Amino acid sequence: MKMPEHTAHRICSGTWQISEFNLVNFFLAEGDDKAAVIDTGCGLGNARSAVMRLTDKPLSVLLTHTHFDHMGGIYRFTDCPVFMKSDEEGRHTFSLGTGKPFLKYYVETRAAVLMKGMEAEILSLIPEEETDVPFSFSELDDGEIIDLGGRTLECIAVPGHTAGSMCFLDRKERLLFSGDCVNRSVILPRQQDGSMRIVEQYHDSLMKLMNREKEFEALAIGHNGPLEDKSLIRDYITLSEGLLDGSIRGEYMEKGFRKGEAASYGNAELWYHCDQ
Repeated sequence: MKMPEHTAHRICSGTWQISEFNLVNFFLAEGDDKAAVIDTGCGLGNARSAVMRLTDKPLSVLLTHTHFDHMGGIYRFTDCPVFMKSDEEGRHTFSLGTGKPFLKYYVETRAAVLMKGMEAEILSLIPEEETDVPFSFSELDDGEIIDLGGRTLECIAVPGHTAGSMCFLDRKERLLFSGDCVNRSVILPRQQDGSMRIVEQYHDSLMKLMNREKEFEALAIGHNGPLEDKSLIRDYITLSEGLLDGSIRGEYMEKGFRKGEAASYGNAELWYHCDQ
């Protein structure tokens, strides 16, 4: 039986979206001298092999955040320089765990919705080796420039989804790698005190991106996609503003593998008190 493989889709010059079995996206951005792997997938199969089919340039890894569905494949890249914001160190996905237990749970819940009928094949891609491995990294700061040779990526700090979330702006290709800061459905974990402060923080990050909107045309998103129109940011701004001023009210929902309070506006869906 042929095992499923990562699929790569060229989205612009020297840039590929790599889909990890429709569960999560990561990206490859190639410059003249080296290439950046933006996130590493959740760890199913061999993300490194998928990348090496596209480039032979030296690799660096840029992490938008360290939820395990985005950095679970890091065990394939421990020989590469890794860059992320230190606010992310030791932070993972809610209570879903890490490593192989996380992968099993992730496939059983997500693949049952996103890859229905292929759960057994995808479960077989959980590696024998441990995937939750220690790795060293270099700190990324807001505004820092990553030079790939003839192409640069600017780091933009966007706390909300996680404390150290980063987007990466490619002015040359007019593309924003948005991770989970902006995609078709965004999760903000429930605050223990029930406050809306994380929604306020997320709204401030959205405004920061909106102030840069003339510098990019499309969003390279962490799930689904591969590309979304930047107007999605405006929908999330309207939605978060409405939740903060009371003009929009969400409700508790259980949708697929998610549970919590959520609200929608336009193409934006925000789980602003999410439990799972």
